Amino acid sequence: MKKLLIVVFILSAIWALNFFKEDIYAVSTVSRQQQGMLAKAGDECLQIAEKATAHIIPTLEFQRLELAGRKSNVIRRCMEDHNYSQSPAWLKYAEPVSRELASQQHISEDEALENLRRADMLVFEPPRDKPLFWQYAAKPAQH
Repeated sequence: MKKLLIVVFILSAIWALNFFKEDIYAVSTVSRQQQGMLAKAGDECLQIAEKATAHIIPTLEFQRLELAGRKSNVIRRCMEDHNYSQSPAWLKYAEPVSRELASQQHISEDEALENLRRADMLVFEPPRDKPLFWQYAAKPAQH
């Protein structure tokens, strides 16, 4: 009787592992697919931003700032067209970091946050140490 219970237990454990393994694989496949979509949209938006600002040749500091602002605006709008927006988790992470950077660099918190935003909006692979800047938000179908 003990042997039968052991065999049943082993078979049920194998079945449970296979059953849950398929669910885990399905979830990881979806996240990989979403990561691929984000990378593709990001690359496309970077190319568009480069083309949109190719005619600008900055020589003064304010022109370099204007170029960076235009590029980030083009990327943001393009990503919104692909149904991506700024992640609330990223903003929650970035606000205390920007306060610390502002005090270290003697700049305003808004400027520090914008510098972080411009850097992190160019990252399309999930970083290990902080939340990803972009989140996918499918827009509802319009009738």
